[in-house]
Amino acid sequence: MAVSPISGADRRKGQELLHQQCWIWGQDILRPEGNLLLEAGFTRQRPPQGVAGSTQYVLRLVGAGRWMLWGFGFFYGTPDLGGIYVNRFQFRPQWMGLDAVGGPIWKPDMIPSGGPPPDPSVILKLAATAVRRIADYEDWALSRCGLSYRRAVLARWRETTQTAPERLPEAWRALAEQIESAPWPHLREFSR
Repeated sequence: MAVSPISGADRRKGQELLHQQCWIWGQDILRPEGNLLLEAGFTRQRPPQGVAGSTQYVLRLVGAGRWMLWGFGFFYGTPDLGGIYVNRFQFRPQWMGLDAVGGPIWKPDMIPSGGPPPDPSVILKLAATAVRRIADYEDWALSRCGLSYRRAVLARWRETTQTAPERLPEAWRALAEQIESAPWPHLREFSR
């Protein structure tokens, strides 16, 4: 496995937060008042009839970028930097060109293999930006649905390690700052 440009402590925190966030997104989809991801502007692409897999949610970003969500992780990309895929259970951003995820994807094994980024700092920049976008989504969801909704969602989650819903935006932003500001002595090793 390739060396990650994100430190072990930050990867562990990212993995913990992303596992919880994927659960939350799944509950937002099932919200009795309506699918919150659709309300936030995402489009939905379900797997074809008879094909097992995760529904793909896509948010088109200003400037032709994309944010794609599945139950198994997310992709975030921009035309100028490419994109990263982050698996729900391993916060190890994998770089790939934006066009690599052009078609529908239903399963993790449909995610194309990434290549080396043009510069390892690109992964860090994309990861920090994606993490901030998650924080912004959580701020929006809290203002739109209220803290009681988020608490009820997490009350149904059976995991013992949780970040309180009122602290989620702050936790994601703190992770973005860590990704951007921590010393990365192993970036040379990563780019080999």
